[in-house]
Amino acid sequence: MSGLTEKTIVVEAEEKSGSLVTANYALEQGRDVYAIPGDITLKTSMGTNKLIQEGAKTILFYKEN
Repeated sequence: MSGLTEKTIVVEAEEKSGSLVTANYALEQGRDVYAIPGDITLKTSMGTNKLIQEGAKTILFYKEN
């Protein structure tokens, strides 16, 4: 999948997930990797938060009511 895109965006990922495998392939291929930070208490945010910690570009989203 990462070979078909210019950029990879990871929205949710557990610490060991297919999303992180794809992100790592994208990095090996010299592509940009982005991650959306998540709640630090959720398993599904551990992978994305780790990507950010390791240098992935952060995407922030704010919703106004």
